[in-house]
Amino acid sequence: MGFGSGGQEPARPAAPEAPAAPTAEQPIRLGVFVPGRLGDSPPYDGLAGAAERFGLRDPRVKLVNTFEAGFDQSKWIEQLVSFAASGKYDVVYTSNEVMGGLAWQAAQQVPKVKFLVNDAYVRGHERIYTAFVNKYEQSFLYGYMMALVSQSGMEGTNPEKLIGLVFGQHYTMMDDLIMPGMLEGARALDPGFELKSAMLGNWFDAKKAESLAGNLIDAGVDCLGAIAGSGNPGVLRAAANRKSYVIYYDVAAFDKAPGTIVGSVTAQNSELSFDILQKLADGKIPWGQPDVVGLRQGYVTVPLRAPGWVSAVPEAARKKFEELYNRVLSGELSLPVPQAVLDKIHNASVGQ
Repeated sequence: MGFGSGGQEPARPAAPEAPAAPTAEQPIRLGVFVPGRLGDSPPYDGLAGAAERFGLRDPRVKLVNTFEAGFDQSKWIEQLVSFAASGKYDVVYTSNEVMGGLAWQAAQQVPKVKFLVNDAYVRGHERIYTAFVNKYEQSFLYGYMMALVSQSGMEGTNPEKLIGLVFGQHYTMMDDLIMPGMLEGARALDPGFELKSAMLGNWFDAKKAESLAGNLIDAGVDCLGAIAGSGNPGVLRAAANRKSYVIYYDVAAFDKAPGTIVGSVTAQNSELSFDILQKLADGKIPWGQPDVVGLRQGYVTVPLRAPGWVSAVPEAARKKFEELYNRVLSGELSLPVPQAVLDKIHNASVGQ
């Protein structure tokens, strides 16, 4: 899979020349910092799994430790600085929009240690590299798929032009890319669609998430999205109990709720992390120069042949989705991340 900014970032001066590539005798010591818990978060699970797989395959990168920081965000900067300053790591790898800014802060306090951050956008620091998956593109496809299911005539659907989302918290990516992308995607099918959303307020309360999802179903939503971390199982329970449907985000997880999860628009977090680690081992990370990646680079995908999708969703709806998907894949329909949003994330990360 390839990297590239898709023309969204102007040309910048070359990063400082990389040092000699690592060897099996002198490997890069890698620490993975998880801002949450493993198990129900595809971005973190994908990163941790990729680091473990890469360390077993390539002795030039040694995975020293994977640390789960928990859900108390007020402690993350102290934990990150302590983790990076321990002397155990040459590179710390983490993920999420907030962690780009925390890596910036930590880099000011911890000399020499470098930081890799997925789902963040920070430019201009010679010890920080960020890779940003195009969440607008992913979410546009997500909303379009949800609208198709809602209007498919499947058992349990209704004539209301509504899709729903239970999400963990507000942040720039959610507010400026994911929810707008979902709504625009649904409206690409029918301009009358609306998005109803409910904020969980955390990333772990599955019982509350179940209640919020039930409220959305009561309001007429028949196809739900869940971006709530460990709260996602609550959304699945509500949908299964009420004969509604879920399109899963970031990972194909049909087995979590067969017949309820009927589609997925995925971000290939594991593959992205593995490819970044390959570049790290080869001495080819463009430090200070962020990348934006998406469908055309292979990091946003849709399991179009998954049995859970093929068996549940009518052929007409599936064909209609594939038509739009192929337009995006070919470049006929371009869905870039607005540069203003990337600038907003960068500026917030560096305190501007």
